This record gives sequence, structure tokens and C-alpha cells, in this order.
Amino acid sequence: MDEQAGGWTGKLLRIDLTTKEIKVESSLSLVNHYPGGRGLGQWVIFNEIPVTADPLEKENVMVFSCGPLTGTMAPASCRLSIDAKNPVTGGMASSNMGGHFAPELKFAGFDAVIVTGQAPAPVYLYINNGKACLKHAENLWGLGTRETENRIKQELMDKYTRIISIGPAGENLVKSACIIGDESRAAGRGALGAVMGSKNLKALAVRGTQGFSIFNPGEFLHEVNQYREKLNRNEVIKTLRTLGTPATIPGANQMCRLPVRNFQDDHWPEDKINSVHPEEFKNNYRVRKLSCFNCPVFCSAFYRIKNGEFAGLACEGFEANLVWNFQSRIDINHPPAALKFHEMCIDLGLDIDNSSGVIAWALELFEKGIITKKDTGGLTLKWGDYTPVMELLHKIAYREGFGDILARGVKEASSLLQRESEYFAIHVKNQELVEGIRSLKGWALGTVVAPRGGGHLNGAITTEIGKLSRQDSRERFGVETAGVPTSYEGKPQVVFWFEKFKSVVDMMGLCCFITCWLHYELPGLEEITRLFNAATGKNLTAGEIMKTGQRIHNLEKAFNTLHAGFQRQDDYPPRRLMDEPIKSGPFKGEMLEQNHWDKMLDEYYNLHGWDPETGLQTRSGLEGLGMESVLEKLKNNRSLVEK
Repeated sequence: MDEQAGGWTGKLLRIDLTTKEIKVESSLSLVNHYPGGRGLGQWVIFNEIPVTADPLEKENVMVFSCGPLTGTMAPASCRLSIDAKNPVTGGMASSNMGGHFAPELKFAGFDAVIVTGQAPAPVYLYINNGKACLKHAENLWGLGTRETENRIKQELMDKYTRIISIGPAGENLVKSACIIGDESRAAGRGALGAVMGSKNLKALAVRGTQGFSIFNPGEFLHEVNQYREKLNRNEVIKTLRTLGTPATIPGANQMCRLPVRNFQDDHWPEDKINSVHPEEFKNNYRVRKLSCFNCPVFCSAFYRIKNGEFAGLACEGFEANLVWNFQSRIDINHPPAALKFHEMCIDLGLDIDNSSGVIAWALELFEKGIITKKDTGGLTLKWGDYTPVMELLHKIAYREGFGDILARGVKEASSLLQRESEYFAIHVKNQELVEGIRSLKGWALGTVVAPRGGGHLNGAITTEIGKLSRQDSRERFGVETAGVPTSYEGKPQVVFWFEKFKSVVDMMGLCCFITCWLHYELPGLEEITRLFNAATGKNLTAGEIMKTGQRIHNLEKAFNTLHAGFQRQDDYPPRRLMDEPIKSGPFKGEMLEQNHWDKMLDEYYNLHGWDPETGLQTRSGLEGLGMESVLEKLKNNRSLVEK
């Protein structure tokens, strides 16, 4: 790649925590193949982490990477990808964080930071305009993420420093530990907070005032303006701008997508959903709107509770998944409690999705008499009662008593407890499932086959939610059923497209909410391709960029095969969702039927060029993508199908 090409700084930072060696390396050879973000991170961990590596030991590698559009004038060009081996699944982990840290890293002169080894004592990494050093963090160990951020800014005497950190959950290697940035943004799923904790790495702090070039500024600015105009015309964006992601909750309930009482149902009674309606939070608790770096949507907000039990609580954030998980999943319809759960998870460094999943499992076990107060340390667990749930969050973060079992995640906890508890442990690839999936067959397929396990931010399709017309479906995907929720037909083709596209979005450093991932009328692959080419000086076609997205997905698949041994049997929904139908709501009676699921899997594997019988990758499939080095690793591990 031309040294003068734009979009990248051309440098990455490599830190060995064991030896304390810090090196600046060129990033150009990496970004030539995987331009940044999730692609760059997955390529590094695939090549540098031994198959035998324990995710919570020094052999694990963490990559913090920006995209070529991160930190530019492109809307919502704010995303940071964090990649490592996953302590929950044993396979790949990749999490994506908004806020301001990633652009600041680019302004400090780096496209990525690669962290290896294990510090002998707690440290944090400080990066400032092309230079980096490790600083002692013993005085920060044990602090919540908010106090950690405040202390580091005080020590550095710079309130503009951007920080990502872990809380007590990460320090204690909890399987639902996440990484928090800007006092509210979470890199959730995959226990990446625990990986940082295992390395004795409390935080990364970055300050940058440098620039980086754009290859064709005039063309780039034109494309940015076109992109913004398309955003501003979209009705979905207008709603998101007004109410944030909680705006999706009433519609999600109508689509039967809420995991009620640990997936005993997927539809919450209307009186309960109305009590946590987004207008309730907007009118009674919202102070002002906020946004990530260079985002015109402002979907975040700052909230404050003025009266009652939690008076004085103030926090930023609160996304739709908080309502899925701590409201419908645990049957709590008290708005102040929702904000309290959010504030606790942020400060403790707990992933909302995973921690609520294992708590909901415990609540159902208590309801059914499988566990008692003797197991819970005297706590009475009851649907709708928020006080013991808050106690459990604290116990999980500090691994106290029953919290030590829940800190292992729902799969490991159920295996440890036994007592017929595993059926109620709702997970995919060992990681807690986030939302109801029985009503939307394509969303279900994309969620279940996702490499990181049980998450919709890889290949879950949004066309069913948006009710894409049959004509538009045919024009975009070559099938007529992309917008028909209960149809299994054609869904593998749509998932296949969304997997590749979402990989591209994450690679570029953009937020998916300002792309056609969220709504089909928003900017898509063509607009992103034009932005990328104008920024970098490349001349790639949309098809070539989409092929890189497919390579990223295949990298993740190969990592999972080598490190976790995942095959076809790991691409099925939890048994409950195939045995028990939805009990109420517009999609009452819907469930996931195995014969239809088997057919979808066959079609999905064939689209990727994978072996339908085993789910493993094939020689022809990988050769067609030019992934010979990946092919050789799988072959040497006897995990390649020769056809």
C-alpha cells in the first residue's frame, strides 16, 4: 500500500505486559488485507494465539483496533473493535464499542493496539501522541469504572483523556465481565473484561491531537454530505434521534422478541411494557441528549432520578437491551430499577446481557424448587423483585457465595449445579442468548450461527422487523420472503448477505445504526464503498469489499473450529425454543421446528461453501476466497473437509 494513502495512521502499538516492552510497528501490511476494526483484530488473533491457549492466561492476545473511517467526518465513525480468545465459548471474541476512545486513538497516531503477556502487578497503558508507557495501577485495583476514569484523569491532569477500563467483575475474572469506556459505553459479550483482568491491565488511557490524511478530501466531503442527507430523510433515524434505541421496545414486544421470565414466553403483558415505555424515561428521567463522536443521531442520553428510593442516581446510556434483559427477562417493570441496574453494571463492569441471563436462570430454578435459600445464601428469588437481583449483581462481580457460581456463566453454572438445571440454561455456544427468537426465523438463524455465540450483531437480519416488501426482497436478495417473519424460506440467503455486510461495517469503524443494517432505506454498501475509496485512495468495488467481509466471517469460523471445536451441532437453538411455543401475543404458538431448521442450515452452509454434514469449512470454499493460510491451519488440525 502507498505510504501516503489516507484513512490510516500507518502505525500500530504492540505491548508485551510480561516484559514491559513497547514497540511501534507499521500497520500497512495488515490493513492491506483487512482494512481495520474487526477484520484486523480477527486476523491478528487467528495468527498469534496458540490453539492450546487458555483465554485467561498470558498466551491470549487482545487487539484494540480502529477502522479506516474511524475519526473521520463520516457519520458515527466512532467504533472500536476489541478482539481476543473468548473465556465463555472458548472460541473467538469480538466486541464493538462506541463513544470517543477509538477516534482519540487515531488522533494519537495509531490504527491499533496489540496487547500480549501478563503484567506481574496491575498497570494501565497511557498513550499520548505517538508515545506510550505503562503506569502503576495498584491504587486503581478494586475501583469501579467511574472512579477509575476520574482517578486517571486527575493523575494525568487532563480531563480530555479518553479511557476504557474494567471494574471489579473484570478483576475477578467473571465470565460476564465487560469493558467500559467514557463512563457508559460497553464492549459487551465474550468476557473481554475478564481477559483484561487476567492480564492485570486495569485501563487504557489515550490522548491525541495529531491528524491523519484523507486521500481525496473534496470527494470524501461530498460523500459525507450525501450520506448525512440520506440519514436525515429517514423516519427510523428521526425516531431513534427522539427516543434512542428504547424506541424499539414496544415494536419488539409486538414481534414477540422479549425473553420473558427466562424465555418461558416471548411476549410481555401490555401493562408492563407500557410502564417501561421509552416515553416514560424521556419525560420523567432524561436530562439531555448525547452522542458518540461525530454522530448526527444523538441516540444516547443522560438520565437522573430525582425522587424515591434511587434519588440522586445519574448515568448515561440505557439501551434497548436493558429492557429486554433486566425488565422482561426478570419481569421487573419499575423504571427507576432499570436505571439502577444500568448504573450498577456500568460501574461493576458487568455485561448486561450475560449477567441478566444467568440471574434469570437462577430465578427460574428457584421458582421450580430446584434451588432454595440454602443455595442462594438466604436470598429469596422472585420474578419482579428487584432488590435480590441487585444483591446478585454485586455478588457476581465479587464472586461472593452463590455469586461465584453465577459468575461462571449459565452453561458452566448449570453443569456445576446439575439437578436438571441445564434445560433452563438458555445459551448458544455456551454464551447466554439475549432475546426472543422464536417468531423471526431469519433473525433466529443469524443469531444462532453467529461465531461469537447467541448475539444478533453478526448475521441477524432486520428485514423481518422492517417488513420488507416481497418486491424489494426479490430485488435485494433474490428471494421474496426476507420480510416475512415466520417463513423459513429464503432466510439463509438473507443471513449470508447480512453477515458479510455487518463484517464490512465493523471493519470500517462505523456504527451499524446509521447503515441499512438498521433499516433498508439507510445508506448501504455502495455509500460505504465510496467513502472508503475517497478516504484511502483505493479503487475497490462494492463486491470486493463484500468479499473481504466474507473472509472475516470465515476467519472467525476457522478460529472457532480450531479453538472450540464447534461444528454443526453447535448451530442449533436452545432446546426450550424448539420444544415450547410462544404462549401469548401476536405470534402465539410459534416456535423453531427442527426439520425446517435443518433445511436452513443445509442451505446456509452451501452458500458459504462449507460442508453441510459437519458444518466444517472446505478446501474449495477457502480457496475461492484466497484464504490458503487459513486452509493449511485447518488441514493440519484435521478440521478441513477436502472437497
